[in-house]
Amino acid sequence: MNASETAAEAWSAGGFVDSKEACRILEIKAATLYTYVSRGLLHPVAQPGRKTRLYLREEVEGLRTRSQARMGHGAVAATALRWGQPVIDTGITEITPAGPRYRGRLAAELVEYPGVFENVAELLWTGVLPHGASIWPVEPLPPRARQALRSLMPGPGETPRMVRVFQGAALALGGGSVDEEVRSGAQIPAARQLVLAFAGCCGLLSDQRRYRPPSGAKPLAQHVAEALAREATPEFLKALNAMLILSADHELSPPTFSARIAASVGAELHACVGAALAALSGSGLAGGCDRIEETLAGIRTRAHLDAWVSRVVRDRARSSAFGIESYPQGDPRAAQLIRMAREHPRPTRRAEMLLRFLDEIQAQVGIPPRIELGLAAACAAWDLPPGSASALWAMGRTAGWIAHALEQRLNGFFLRPRGQFHAGPQGGAVLKSQTT
Repeated sequence: MNASETAAEAWSAGGFVDSKEACRILEIKAATLYTYVSRGLLHPVAQPGRKTRLYLREEVEGLRTRSQARMGHGAVAATALRWGQPVIDTGITEITPAGPRYRGRLAAELVEYPGVFENVAELLWTGVLPHGASIWPVEPLPPRARQALRSLMPGPGETPRMVRVFQGAALALGGGSVDEEVRSGAQIPAARQLVLAFAGCCGLLSDQRRYRPPSGAKPLAQHVAEALAREATPEFLKALNAMLILSADHELSPPTFSARIAASVGAELHACVGAALAALSGSGLAGGCDRIEETLAGIRTRAHLDAWVSRVVRDRARSSAFGIESYPQGDPRAAQLIRMAREHPRPTRRAEMLLRFLDEIQAQVGIPPRIELGLAAACAAWDLPPGSASALWAMGRTAGWIAHALEQRLNGFFLRPRGQFHAGPQGGAVLKSQTT
């Protein structure tokens, strides 16, 4: 068995299945499977040098769930929240093969025009894309919040987990009520202040290791650059805006759903964002960015690189930031960020090693990367400190969480899935939750 066959088997054992297994899951024959492919219902991934094609397991299972729903199966409710039936109508983001569309506008195109994150955030919140580059006013923070943000300073030699830092900052800035927010018209100003505070928190990643409060009438990307102690060149600001814009929203991801649940029961805006950040900190999301950067920091030689490639293949796709159910043929956001990293005129050694790693995985297995690797590649190309990728992802996504929280408030109902009780095998009780 050659290396390509071994790799393909490893991927198949993880988040991908071959045609035989796909037919078993769907309870169909091979001819029907090919019909599904021709109709665009399934998107097989070709394997380099082999005729065998793989299918993303979650896409196959999602198709099975939709088929059961159309047939009126009552049991579909038990799996509807696992990449199954839509559970909430939203007018904010649509996922398309070309990437997310924010209020009907393709995120990839918004990176080019207007190319400013603040405009995209306002589009998500209000439905209106401002003309010209928006500059958010910097409001002084309450003394209690300033004190809390100063206390977030990491210890000597410690790399702060920025998602957790942001969570602390969000809760420190909050404390009011929804009624106060709405009556005072403070929702959008509070949203801007929150994102600006996150920009200042990026100072914890700099050599100074302290919160740097934004000051002056500047674009958000410039506030971030100053907090990171980096020169705010036009090229760097463009890269920061691209990472923030492409991260801004992705429909009903688990953190976004968490924000909407909190909003549905009357939590104020900062608490909604705090709930979302708690979910984002998981190793399957922004925590994956941190893990990639930590691994990359230890890659010093070609032998280290080869060992990383072998480990990723052995440990299965779903734990390695490759493959995403939304984009079976590849995450366009990741592709755009990786292309930016490749085009950097003076990439760092870290970036070169990561890009070589991606090339090796593509050559061996052909499974495309997710946005975590795109963000890590862009941050490495611009020599940003460890922790930057997850910070930029969380800061950008905060705009989407706020939009979803505001939309959920207008819906006016609680989000309350039901649990399905089952007796355990030894007479005990097991509650199978419908939320994962």
